[in-house]
Amino acid sequence: MKGVYLFTIALFFSFLSFSQVGIGTTNPSTASVLDISSAIGSTSYGGLMPPRVVSQSERNAISATSIDLGLLIFVLETGTLEVWNGIFWETIYTLSTQAQTLAFQDFDSNLTWSYSVSPHFYSIGTDIWDTVTTLGSGTQVIDNVSNYFLGCRDLNNSNGGGNMPHEIVFANVDISSIINARISFDYDVHEFDNGDDVSYEVFYDDVGQGQVTFINGTANFSEEGTITLHIPGSVTNVRLTLSIQQNGDNDYAGFDNFRVYGE
Repeated sequence: MKGVYLFTIALFFSFLSFSQVGIGTTNPSTASVLDISSAIGSTSYGGLMPPRVVSQSERNAISATSIDLGLLIFVLETGTLEVWNGIFWETIYTLSTQAQTLAFQDFDSNLTWSYSVSPHFYSIGTDIWDTVTTLGSGTQVIDNVSNYFLGCRDLNNSNGGGNMPHEIVFANVDISSIINARISFDYDVHEFDNGDDVSYEVFYDDVGQGQVTFINGTANFSEEGTITLHIPGSVTNVRLTLSIQQNGDNDYAGFDNFRVYGE
């Protein structure tokens, strides 16, 4: 039996060695080693994301040698796609327009978008409304957020919470210096039931645009993703309020990377 098992593994890797590999396609090009499809289902599409580093100092920390010819990275600080030519990093393309971030709150190192919360933060056992790195044992399914994030678990409690919306209110940001302004944030919710809801409201020059419920919990509903909001060009100041109402320690959620940006 062991011999059959080893033969099967050897046959599998032999197949990979002499066959094309497809990601998102069952019919990879015979002229390619790797064929990546842009289609995700019938209506969604994706692209290829090269490895990214924040700065050129981080780029220089890559131990590239003469045998690493063709190594490819994207440097966020300079907006450059760069390739290792065997001696130094060579820019092959520079973005003509780069996103300009005016305010960013990831609860880690990007803390320029100030906020207030109601009620005050608390974290007692599984009653959590706080900036955390974990929501406790068995909550690893919350993976669309990282490092510190805004976490919530069993908000209807007697340790600082209750049967009420928990809100994070972000300060106004002057967006008059940019065009095509946007607000975005990441979310990851797990098994939200009836009454477990998440909403946001955007304010244009201190005028509320109406609350939008994007998570309407029902029957252990789970979802993760990114909300991106486009701001009209006539707006000078913009702010955001996020509201969460949730009960039960088997349901929990994380929110991260709140950002105001444009070009």
